[in-house]
Amino acid sequence: MPHADLTAADWSDRTDESARRVARAIADERDLRFVGVHDHEYAGRRHRVALFDRDGLAFALVPGDRVTLGYDGTRFTLTPAQATSFDKSAVEYGLPPLPELVDNLTSPERTVDLPATLVAVAALDPCLEHLTADDPRVRTAMANVRRGKPGGMRYFSSDGNVNLRYDAKARVLSAQLQRQVSYDEGMRALAARGLRPSSPDEWEYACGAGATTLFRWGDHTPDDGYPYDHATGPHRDTNLWGLAIGQDPYEHEYTSDRHVVCGGDGGSATCGGSGYFVGWLTLATAYRNAEFGAWLASDDGYEDKIRTRPVIDLT
Repeated sequence: MPHADLTAADWSDRTDESARRVARAIADERDLRFVGVHDHEYAGRRHRVALFDRDGLAFALVPGDRVTLGYDGTRFTLTPAQATSFDKSAVEYGLPPLPELVDNLTSPERTVDLPATLVAVAALDPCLEHLTADDPRVRTAMANVRRGKPGGMRYFSSDGNVNLRYDAKARVLSAQLQRQVSYDEGMRALAARGLRPSSPDEWEYACGAGATTLFRWGDHTPDDGYPYDHATGPHRDTNLWGLAIGQDPYEHEYTSDRHVVCGGDGGSATCGGSGYFVGWLTLATAYRNAEFGAWLASDDGYEDKIRTRPVIDLT
């Protein structure tokens, strides 16, 4: 069987030894380092995860399938706590009825055929450069930090777009150079690495892993804060395929369609105090904010980082 034809059922039905043989063959064919295969549980479902490494970037096997993507807002029922939050938001912001709001902010239901691929475990900004602590640009930035109060500050962004994370003793823990780039520059940088971005359909399938609920973990959301306020929870855990995806609405991801971003809204709902349920809705598997995507793609939008979810084809 060609590896691109590997379905979730085929992968699940294999013995552990057979699964490892397939994974090792994929690694050999794509010049990857085979990391391993392990059982993983997420939101009451179990899956066998296969992990690979390509130059320090982790990838997981996402089996292919004929899948239903998108969401029908008429299927969703609010919990009492969600209803209280939504009703308050609806009055304050003049929101439409719930089914209409959900339909407006999710992709339409559709059936698609997707091949098996390798999908990056974490999003990548191809134009982000990691710097060492002894880099002159880092030293200059840290000199500015030391004139402040290192004991009470852990993050610093310089005028030269150097982002620092350091400890109470002003020791650099990480440093990055964030360049202002366009979408096209970001995609070219990704292609230069021999990678491509996920399509909107691929991203949605990679996130939900076949879940039919509004969120990949179910339909319930906390009623005591926004996603950003919760450091733990199902939104922070790796999903069924083993991917760290859709965890923070501030960290939206670009796709192969520059008008479609997934996994968040740039933090707009949270910053705008939209109410907890509306804030959590930004992490729905099929979440699409067409206005936000159009704004990002316009001359007025910002593109100081191009986070995307790289894919390796198995065809």
